[in-house]
Amino acid sequence: MQKVLSFGEVLWDVINGQAYIGGAPFNLAGHLAQLGEDAFLYSKVGEDSLGIRAWQEITNLGVGTKYVKIDDRYPTGTAIVTLNEQGIPSYSFPDGVSYQHIDADSAAFRSIRNEAFSLFYFGSMVQMAEESRDTLFRILETCPFPEIFFDVNVRRGFCPREMVETSLRYATILKLNEEEAQRFAALLPGCAGEAEMVCSLFAQYDQLRCVLVTRGPRGCTVYSRGEMRDINECVSKAVDTVGAGDAFSAGFISGLLAGWDLFRSARCGGILSDFVAASNGAIPAYPDALRERLRSC
Repeated sequence: MQKVLSFGEVLWDVINGQAYIGGAPFNLAGHLAQLGEDAFLYSKVGEDSLGIRAWQEITNLGVGTKYVKIDDRYPTGTAIVTLNEQGIPSYSFPDGVSYQHIDADSAAFRSIRNEAFSLFYFGSMVQMAEESRDTLFRILETCPFPEIFFDVNVRRGFCPREMVETSLRYATILKLNEEEAQRFAALLPGCAGEAEMVCSLFAQYDQLRCVLVTRGPRGCTVYSRGEMRDINECVSKAVDTVGAGDAFSAGFISGLLAGWDLFRSARCGGILSDFVAASNGAIPAYPDALRERLRSC
């Protein structure tokens, strides 16, 4: 069991008046806990009914709450989900919510340095809020981590060059989907596509060891400094793809922490992502057959 710290938003997706807990950092930590890792969240929820429910969900999953604060000023974050006639969702994110005000805490920073975390995870959505963004980069500046996983989650079209460049100065692992890879390529001069973008990133950021590009039912591409490999473990018919990308990240991280190479770790991520896409909910319970398949991938 190794320790992972996941930084960022805990929020509720509100669909037709019903609230479902989510947020990539929450989903990742929940999956890692199910995979047997010692997962912690660094986040904030409101002192309201959704915050109380979020705290219960976090603890029920076995995720550490040591770095989760209760905010008496701002409500728990939500995402308002609207489905069109084809069932395709669109999202709106109310401002003035707790995950936008994750504050710096010197005592927490000291504790993090003493915890000996094996990996730190963060995304891009939480960086839309100045206070949370500042806290994120204070952690990265003052707390050492052997691995730092940057998961790009473009929301509201938020993908400014400054955010990308600052985040990449710390990341050892970068994960994005095909659409996000195209956005990254457009940000980098002289990059006509994904392969050129990856080569440019490896040339600019010495600490970056791999880039993961997920492709939905077509699996993923793993780029290391010496090799590129396509991996596809998708065998099921998707039922609900919410959280499938976060499951991929968790499976990959768990494999990496077990000492597996990048490609075997990506297979683990693909198996878990495929299972979640074929299930209802972002963090369904794991059957024994899935656990056996993950062990032997």
